[in-house]
Amino acid sequence: MDNVDKKILEAINTVSPKSFVSPIKVNEILRLDTTELGNRLILLKRSGHVDIVTSEYISSQTLPNFISKVHITESGRQSLKKKR
Repeated sequence: MDNVDKKILEAINTVSPKSFVSPIKVNEILRLDTTELGNRLILLKRSGHVDIVTSEYISSQTLPNFISKVHITESGRQSLKKKR
């Protein structure tokens, strides 16, 4: 996990620490390329730091790789505590 991944987790935790949130709202804080954010979210899901929900169709609240919601897991929150 690098600094960008940590910033993604922090942004998700800031926007909504307990429930699913649109990755577009998270990216309003981060200002990353939406494809890069989606790719990083997939990797963070594989490592257990976030949960993602995908959509069948792209909308204004969906990333280009169909991620429509994201949520930080307990493992993700623990990683933030360890990094501080």
